Amino acid sequence: MRTTRIELEGSHGSVAIERPAGSSTIRIDSVIRNPRKEKAWMTWQLPATTGEAELFEIATIIQRRCDGAAGTNSMIHDYFRELERFAN
Repeated sequence: MRTTRIELEGSHGSVAIERPAGSSTIRIDSVIRNPRKEKAWMTWQLPATTGEAELFEIATIIQRRCDGAAGTNSMIHDYFRELERFAN
């Protein structure tokens, strides 16, 4: 079994992470409901070989966009673990 797509939702926004079978690219789409200063929609396309440091940086952005505020390290790790599922 292989996970090819997952959608996560927070109180402020949502994110969809996908990597179809055979693809070497991870696609991440993030949407904020009622954006103020940030762009409502953000998309990343990363190689599946992206390193942990860059994935953690993206997880930090996603957590803030989904939850509406900067979170604790453990909150960021929740998003990071989901991103790791799609990396090589």
